Amino acid sequence: MKTIAIGSLFVLLAIVSGVTAATPAFADHTTASVSIPAGSSVPGCEETNECYVPHEVTIDVGGEVTWSNDDTAAHTVTSGNPADGPDGLFDSSLFMAGATYSVKFDDYEPGEYNYFCMVHPWMQGVVIVQGEDEHGDEHGDETMHMEGDASATGMLSDGTK
Repeated sequence: MKTIAIGSLFVLLAIVSGVTAATPAFADHTTASVSIPAGSSVPGCEETNECYVPHEVTIDVGGEVTWSNDDTAAHTVTSGNPADGPDGLFDSSLFMAGATYSVKFDDYEPGEYNYFCMVHPWMQGVVIVQGEDEHGDEHGDETMHMEGDASATGMLSDGTK
């Protein structure tokens, strides 16, 4: 009888650990961090999309992106693109090495928002703002529902249940 209880306990632990270890297919995107790495002020980083790292981030409406200047030069994070110029949605102004700049995407519609450095126009990145239900899944109220009956059985070494 003790062996049955121990076997059942192991099966139960395996089920529980499997459920808790499973990560959701799409996590919430409430924050994102972008680094302006050392050397971004010198042309060439655009060839590998490493002027802003990562050069593309995904955030939910209401989420926040924080850029950190890890370079030795001053930079900007300015919405728009070098060809058309700033579009006025956000602009860090010039911020020095070691400083950070954050934008909270509260009043933004879902879509892609290009940005660049006005001092070093080869530096370009994209913030993708996604709506509440754009994760590609049907998670609705975020509650997991079980359908049907579930059971677990164990088998002892002598072949009995």
